[in-house]
Amino acid sequence: MFCSYDRIGAMLRNQRVSKTGLRSDILSLILVITVSFSLLQVSGCSIYNRFFSGPEPEDTVIVFFENLKNRNYAEAYELLEKSDRQRHSLDQFRKEMGTVLQIQSIQVLSSQISGQVAEVTINLTTIYEGGESVAEGIVVPLIKEEGEWKVDFWD
Repeated sequence: MFCSYDRIGAMLRNQRVSKTGLRSDILSLILVITVSFSLLQVSGCSIYNRFFSGPEPEDTVIVFFENLKNRNYAEAYELLEKSDRQRHSLDQFRKEMGTVLQIQSIQVLSSQISGQVAEVTINLTTIYEGGESVAEGIVVPLIKEEGEWKVDFWD
């Protein structure tokens, strides 16, 4: 098999061009991804913030009260701040929550965050013994512990 130097040179040039093209494609892709994330961060995009900062205080409050509504006391108890769990056992929490009448609905009205503390105002509708439904506004205090919002339940 006979191969000329011209042919070898042409083959090497073709390979160099394809490698250069691949490198520029990769660099372009990296640039697009970097710019996209930068724009999301600067714009304060809620999707970006939720992805990188975790659940918001409102999410914790909704899950907490949904667990109470469904009588999932152990799951609700895990959403309490650490000092509440140290002062009150799960059994104490169950006994206290067992006396609460049935929760019908939870609606978040507003939320305020100040550093590591937050307050979420909700409209909580409960059903009383006679079947009467009563809605009341409640302010739920929260504390951020280890990057997660926890309910500050007991004063």
